Amino acid sequence: MGIRGLLSYCLGRKQQCGEIVDLVEVARQKNGIEILVDFYSFEHMIYKSLWKGVSRVYNNPYLRICGGEYASLDAYITEFINNLKSLDITLVFFFDANKGSSTEATRRKLDTWFKRHDEDVKTLNSVMDVSRCLTNITDLPDTKSVRPVLLEVQVRNVLAKCGCECIPSTTGEADFLLAKALHDREKAYAILSNDSDFVVFKNCCFIPIDLFDINRDLQLGMSDLPEKPLQLKVGILFTERVQQLLQFATHEMMIDFSIVAGNDFTAPHMRDLHPQLDIQGRIDVESIAGWIRHYGKLENNPRLAEEMSYNVNFRGAVLHTRQFYSLQNNPEFPTQKGYLSQLIRECIVSDQYCGTIMSMHNNFYWHRLLLEDNTTGQPCAECALAELRSYIYRMVLPRQECLVNEYGRSPWEPLRKAAIFAADDENIPRLNQINKDRIFVNLRSFHYIFTHLEKGQAVNWFERYGRKNGFIIYILRYFLILKLAMQSPYNRE
Repeated sequence: MGIRGLLSYCLGRKQQCGEIVDLVEVARQKNGIEILVDFYSFEHMIYKSLWKGVSRVYNNPYLRICGGEYASLDAYITEFINNLKSLDITLVFFFDANKGSSTEATRRKLDTWFKRHDEDVKTLNSVMDVSRCLTNITDLPDTKSVRPVLLEVQVRNVLAKCGCECIPSTTGEADFLLAKALHDREKAYAILSNDSDFVVFKNCCFIPIDLFDINRDLQLGMSDLPEKPLQLKVGILFTERVQQLLQFATHEMMIDFSIVAGNDFTAPHMRDLHPQLDIQGRIDVESIAGWIRHYGKLENNPRLAEEMSYNVNFRGAVLHTRQFYSLQNNPEFPTQKGYLSQLIRECIVSDQYCGTIMSMHNNFYWHRLLLEDNTTGQPCAECALAELRSYIYRMVLPRQECLVNEYGRSPWEPLRKAAIFAADDENIPRLNQINKDRIFVNLRSFHYIFTHLEKGQAVNWFERYGRKNGFIIYILRYFLILKLAMQSPYNRE
């Protein structure tokens, strides 16, 4: 999330905050470089470029609301990565943990997630208006599109196919991992992201998405496939130059600026404290910077010194910020529920489990916002699948726990919190009891879970059609029976 207004401020003064470099030339001089990539910023950039380029080539403005052009996405990202690899530019991807993976991060950011969800629901409504011919596609803002259901799965599969190194966080955002890797990895050159945190981290080099390929040499958004560039000009922002622009004598003043401006840790506190500070004029980057220069250190201000003396949460947020941006310590604490927590973390790091499993283990699940009928009272796919998830909850929760809080759109509300109980069924194995080498035992467990809506003796589709086709039939049949069950609980056959 970063510091509000700081990235825009730096982009408006990019000549003072950074410089333009040619990554192709830099890679040639250094015998290869690594660009450390914020995965979700990349995902948004590459998908937007895809539908813009394909829409331009095929003159189809509706592609951005059609969803899963997965084959085109596969080809597009593969070409993008291989073109850069051939120029000795290697991309290393870092993944944020899923919402709810860390109790502390959830407490800090839940209000922000609510606001973003509200914007996403508005986007859904706008897209549905186009689908119903109530709005023309040309009137739909360029920023609004449909996120394909399997976008992240598809992108991650492409990265694996291309041999890209992927490093996940299991607690919160991956900012700390990215900034630390920039110092620790020999070939690391810069970070590609859209997060203003990277102009606060000590000795950081940061390529904002808006300054990537500024001459359009890759032809992103211009054609149906990226081109191999002869040069690749990017704008790089440097922490030291931003610090000089704001006239801060030390990096500690830069960190204190982020505290007062409101970062991921301090923003909830500073919203109430801003009116109580003697900041001159409108509260923005320059007025806060002037306030920091005046006091030198935030403890020199009587009001903040008082707040730190009695507000343990604010004091902790200040301490965490200082450790975070100086790369002393990552303040995100992992979930600790014994061996099961450790197992899930290890399996996420080794790419055996998706990050959502940790959120569920931490009693939290955030619904995906899917393109579906948004008429009041019409069913939501995520709500309909709550009973199926209850079996997963039984697998990932400790034996003494039985509840997961779910957040998302419902048939009657734009946002609803619901407590979903884990299935009370001793036949469901815990994660730590599952041995991936016991294939037939695992197939029986899958059969048991995916036939829980059926009456009587369910057919074993693996035995009849083999594994690949069997999985497809189980899933399609589950959806058909679920639809029937939603219409009438007495029609399950």
